[in-house]
Amino acid sequence: MNTRRFPTVWDAMRRPPAQAMICRLRQIHHEPDSRRSPLLLLHGFPDSEHMYDDYVTPTERCQDWLRGRSIYAIALPNRRTNPNWPSLSDLWQRRLEREVAALIDIVVAASPTGKVVIIAHDWGATFVWARVRQRPDLPIERMVALSVGSSFRYDFGEHGIGALGWLYGMLFGLPYYLPPARFFVAAMLMLSGYRAPDAHNAAYDSFHYWDWPLTLLRLPLRLAGYCQQPPFTDIRFPVLFIRCPLDRIATTARFEQTLRQRADCIVHMTANPHWFPEQRSAEVLKFVRSFLVG
Repeated sequence: MNTRRFPTVWDAMRRPPAQAMICRLRQIHHEPDSRRSPLLLLHGFPDSEHMYDDYVTPTERCQDWLRGRSIYAIALPNRRTNPNWPSLSDLWQRRLEREVAALIDIVVAASPTGKVVIIAHDWGATFVWARVRQRPDLPIERMVALSVGSSFRYDFGEHGIGALGWLYGMLFGLPYYLPPARFFVAAMLMLSGYRAPDAHNAAYDSFHYWDWPLTLLRLPLRLAGYCQQPPFTDIRFPVLFIRCPLDRIATTARFEQTLRQRADCIVHMTANPHWFPEQRSAEVLKFVRSFLVG
């Protein structure tokens, strides 16, 4: 990606559909004689798979939860490790979602148990939940879902006035129409707790919000319940769900209540910012070590 000029939605319109996969599967660690399900990591916006560096250190690989597992990560398009932003056609056809589904299947196929353990944050968790919705019997052994629950809701009945919080996406999409707005994106991220040395370039990773100005047209229908999906609770594997108060809009009360009623699931609230998985890895790892030790 050329960081000297911000890519606009017009660039995405002219850009031809990708001929190779946009998302990338990286093998972080290989255990040739492993008998355990591999670990798959998925990051969110505006991060890269490096947000999990503390989770996969040589020292951490000696912990019971990670010992003997192969480790993979899916790199969604991002400015740090996979600067392969998609065309408008790729986005319109939901290509990233389909690629994540295919890459999960590749990791499952390589698994000695036929299952996979997943840790996913934000946008990455959104893609995993979308795949589980399509295929509830997806062979996930356990999942650590960070910040994002299994269902998005856009109605006042679920979120109250907080339902209007979905309008934040329109602001993140503005740089693709008004490139100078990328500086406001950086300011918004920093105010909400994001910390990175290149935060001023974070808007480069917000291409998936390109269509959010249309939210103003769709919002009345959404709030009226049109095309509303019921909360998804047909979850057939144990889940560790950690979120902060800021993440309330990306989850549902019914989803969290369902998990709390299950002995094999955990729901934990953190007071830290949305980017707690990277910024507060010790807190997350405390739960991950006990949840994934089996």
